[in-house]
Amino acid sequence: MGNWREETASDLARAEEGLEGLVPEIRGEPTEEQERDIWLSYLRVEKSIAFIKVDTREENPGRFIKVRAYSVPDERQALQFALRNLKKGSASFRVGDFKQALRELRESRNYLRALLRELALRKERVRRARPGA
Repeated sequence: MGNWREETASDLARAEEGLEGLVPEIRGEPTEEQERDIWLSYLRVEKSIAFIKVDTREENPGRFIKVRAYSVPDERQALQFALRNLKKGSASFRVGDFKQALRELRESRNYLRALLRELALRKERVRRARPGA
């Protein structure tokens, strides 16, 4: 895995920057570019979680989240919750508290996942509502 800690620190910083840029911009339904940026942040957080899990030997296969717990009515609010947990997770990672970082990054990831799931469901509803769909 090479120097996974440097790579993870970089990924977390880039995910944080991405979300920090999105929070003030989001007004209702995200644009395609904004949704792409949400996906990139999600992927960076998910990759970081995977690297930390390998290092800490913390595997929890088959764990499911209750999406409803992470569903919020407003996209900006979901991003704010994700960003708050991402910042906490990044800080824990920087000081070497990988187990705490893992918990906080999972929270961030779960908010992003719930938001992306909701966006996909909305797109599907719109597609089905079109005549001839």
